[in-house]
Amino acid sequence: MSNAAKAYANNQIETDVLVLSPEGLILLVYERIFENLRFGKKEFEMGKYGIPFFNKASDLINYGLLSSLDHQKGGSIASNLELIYKWALQEIIIARVQKSPQKIDEIIDTLKPLYEAWQLLSLKDKKNKEI
Repeated sequence: MSNAAKAYANNQIETDVLVLSPEGLILLVYERIFENLRFGKKEFEMGKYGIPFFNKASDLINYGLLSSLDHQKGGSIASNLELIYKWALQEIIIARVQKSPQKIDEIIDTLKPLYEAWQLLSLKDKKNKEI
């Protein structure tokens, strides 16, 4: 990707962050996690380590998902999400040590239903605002 394309992509992300709802921000974080996990997986398949991609995915889980949990309002749902997110972080480490593309697929497959649930919540919120 050229420097101009990277700059445009970064500006687009910054713009998205400024105008998105909380649900939209969570969706964006999930999308970036998936993107980085897939890039890291491709690196494995090319015989590389994918370190920057897996580090970014881990940071997004830590600072984008785990840090956004509200245990007071979310109760057991927040606690269960915390367990899943921490599991994902551990699995990323294991995948890196084992250089296992299959483990990366397992992480994505586990997080994807949560992403889809956030999509539904976001759509529901949009419909409620339109009424």
